[in-house]
Amino acid sequence: MPRTPGRIALVELDTSHPAAFVPLLRGLGLEVTAVLDSGAVRPPSYAGEFATRHGIPTVATSLDELTADVAMLLGCDWDQRYEQACTLLDAGMAVLLDKPIAGRIDDLRDLAARAAAGQPVGGGSSFRCLPEAVAWRERGETAALVLVGCAGHPFYYGVHAVSFAEALLGPGFTAARALDESSRRGLLRHASGAEVLVDIHDGYPYFATVATASSVEHLRPDPVGVYEPFLAAHLLHDKPPRLSVEPELMLLALAHSAATGGDWVEPESLPASFSPWDAAAYTAAYTPPA
Repeated sequence: MPRTPGRIALVELDTSHPAAFVPLLRGLGLEVTAVLDSGAVRPPSYAGEFATRHGIPTVATSLDELTADVAMLLGCDWDQRYEQACTLLDAGMAVLLDKPIAGRIDDLRDLAARAAAGQPVGGGSSFRCLPEAVAWRERGETAALVLVGCAGHPFYYGVHAVSFAEALLGPGFTAARALDESSRRGLLRHASGAEVLVDIHDGYPYFATVATASSVEHLRPDPVGVYEPFLAAHLLHDKPPRLSVEPELMLLALAHSAATGGDWVEPESLPASFSPWDAAAYTAAYTPPA
C-alpha cells in the first residue's frame, strides 16, 4: 500500500461492504474519491445514486478513470476481481482485495508472486485481522485442535472460516482433506502441528473453538466489528499484513480432495487451472442487500 493512501476508490458495489466502509474510511482520515460499478449485480443507475448518497465526487466508467491512491475491489465475481487487480497493479495503482482474493490456482499464485515482488496488493477476508483471534495468538499458546465454522457458500464464505483459523494460528497450512463430497466439511493440517476442522453449514454463526493441552476456548465474534481493524491494518500501517492466499488455496485443496475420494491434498499438487466454483454463476445468482 502507499505510505499515505489518502484517496480511496470503491470498485464494484455488489455487497453491503461499500456502504459500510465509507464512514469507516472517513473515520480513519481517508477520502473516498471515486466509485465504479460494472452493473453485474446492481442496476445501471446505482453507482450514481450511491455516490450522491455518500458524497463521493467521481463516478468512473472504467478503471483508468479512477482518481485514487488505492482501489478497493469489492465485487462478488472473484475472477473479475483478479483481472481488475492485474490491470490496476500494472498501471501502478495499489489494490486492496475483498475475499475471495481469486478463484484459480494460477491466479492466486500470481497475486502471491506480485506481493512478494513488492507490488502494493493486499486484502482477503477481514477475519485475518479479527482482534479476538489475534489476541489469542499473541498469548503464545499452542493449539492442538481448532474448529471453525460459518454458513453460506463453501468458497465465498468459507474463506472467512479458514481465515479465522489463520488469525488464530498464523500462516502455515500444508494440506487439506475432505470429510464429505460437498467441500463444506474437512480437515486442514498446519505446520504448528494443529489440526483444523472446517465446517460450513447453513444456520451457523461465525465461530471458533480452540483446544490446547490445558484449555478449551470458544470465540464468537461480531463480523461487522472486524471491518475497521482490517481497513486500519491495511491502509494506515507502514507494514500492512502480508498478502496470504492460503485460505483460498486450502479451500481449493479441500474441493479437490472431495472430488477425488477424500485423500489429503497439498496445494502445490493442484493443477494450475483448477477452479471448481463458477464465479460468474455465483454473481448472477447473488441477491444484493437493500
